[in-house]
This record gives sequence, C-alpha cells and structure tokens, in this order.
Amino acid sequence: MRRVGWLVLGVAILAAPWLVAAVVPRQQRYVLHVLIFTALFAALALSYDLVVGHVGSLSLGHPAFFGVGAYTAAILATQARWSFLTDVFAAGLAAAVVAALVGVPLFRLAEHAFAVGTLGLALVASVVANNWVQVTRGPLCITGIPKPALGPLAVATLPAFYWLALAALIVVVSLYQGLTTFRLGRAFHAVRDNEPLAASAGIDPLKYRLLAFTIAAGLAGAVGALYVHYLSVMCPEEMTVALTVNLLVIVFLGGVGSLRGVLVGAVLFTALPEVLRLAPTWRLVIYGGLLLLVVIRSPGGIESLLRRASR
Repeated sequence: MRRVGWLVLGVAILAAPWLVAAVVPRQQRYVLHVLIFTALFAALALSYDLVVGHVGSLSLGHPAFFGVGAYTAAILATQARWSFLTDVFAAGLAAAVVAALVGVPLFRLAEHAFAVGTLGLALVASVVANNWVQVTRGPLCITGIPKPALGPLAVATLPAFYWLALAALIVVVSLYQGLTTFRLGRAFHAVRDNEPLAASAGIDPLKYRLLAFTIAAGLAGAVGALYVHYLSVMCPEEMTVALTVNLLVIVFLGGVGSLRGVLVGAVLFTALPEVLRLAPTWRLVIYGGLLLLVVIRSPGGIESLLRRASR
C-alpha cells in the first residue's frame, strides 16, 4: 500500500500542470508559479542542509553563492550568449570556486566565528552586487535574460519550466542522498557528531567540512542560474541576508539533516503563505502560530512529528 501511495503521489506531481488546469483553470499561472518557486527553494534548502545538517557548520553565507551563480549565468547569457546548460554549469562552478577559496580560512575559525564570517561574506557580496555597476548594473538589474533552451527545445511556458524545476530538484535530491549516505555520509556525520573522535579515526574534519561547503555552494549557484532564467531578471535584492533567514526557517522547521523534513519544510514555507493569502487578515497570525506550534511541540522539526505518526 505504501508503494502504491508513493506511486500515486509521483504521478500527481508529474501531472500537476494538467491537474491545476482542470481544477482551477483561472488560477493556473499563479499556482504553477508557486509550485516552481517551491521546487527551486526545496533544491536550495537541500544544498544548505548539506552544511548545516550533515557537517554541523552554521553557515550564513548561502546568499553569496546563490548570487554568484545567478549573476554568472545572467552575464554569460546576456553578454556572451552562452547556452543554458553551459551557463548553469559555469554558475555552479563559479560558486564552488568562491566557496573553496573563502572556506579554507573560514573553517579555521571557531564555530561561532565561522557563522559570523559567513554572514560577513553574504553582506560583502550584497554590497558588491549593489555597487559594481559595470558588471552587475547595480540597482538597475540585469534584464533580458533569455528563457532556457535544451537544444532545439525552448522552455518558454510555465508547465515546461515546472518540469525543468522538478527535474533539477530530482537531481539535487539524488546528489543529496548519495552525499549523505554510504562512506562519505558517514564521514560527514562523524565530523558533525564528534570532531575530535573523527580526527582520531583518520578523518580530516577540515577536508570534509570544506568538501560539503564547496558542493553546497555549487548547487546553490546552479539553482541561482535556474532562478534568473525563470524570472529573466537579476537584482541585488535577491541575495540579501533575508534569504538566509528563509533557508534557516525551512531547514529547522522541517528537520535538520532530514531529506523528507527539508522537502516538507520547503513546501510549507513556500506554498502555505500563498494559500493563506485567501485570509489576508489572519494569514501571518496563522503562519506564525503554526511555526510556534512545531517549534514548541517538536523541537526536532516536522520530521520528528512524521516519525511519531509512523510509529
């Protein structure tokens, strides 16, 4: 029965554009827009959880890597006329290189100093994006970013971009599963749970923390590239520290270190506020109440609630 349930859910997710068109035809564009953002935020939150949940480093610099990837893709697509897949790869690579360069000195800091250092990185990146007008165009934004194209196939409609975002999420989920299980995942968890013991067992904590940090940054950069190709514009406001707050809420609401929890947290954080717009007066009250209820009743996040329910 459980396999049948998962199969039905998978078919429903794949067929979402048709289901939405049949159920709420007048709201199809709006609902698909919310679903696309949900998929992108879920992928971004999973990349963030690689660092926070699996090596235990509280990084606040994810907006910087997201922005590096987004601006790299925007510049390459509008000025160099690179193809979609090429500029997405370049965006992820650029973000990963930046993370590797700044990660070496940052990971030599103590835990709290590391968090402050990554926060400083995010603030500096935002200032650079606002003021390096010759490259980023500053507050004027980079506009006219072309829609994605996979060879001769143009991704120009909302249903097409929904399936592209869904495919990107599946790739990130697969990478997340592969990186957090097997031998590499055990090394990550050893560093997170007991760093001195991991070091005594021959596991280099700096190496594995830096590896997770770099991979997470590369994934964030690639998601940033998808984001700007969807919106066709990139502004400095997209990479503020508010993005870190959103990711922290998603990860800690869903359950740190849990694939299922982070995905559910992303859906709740992205889709639920839009659903609650039907009750504009009480929307923030209801949303805040739900957050407080989860935090108070289940400090382990939604994942711990799901585990209790399954028992």
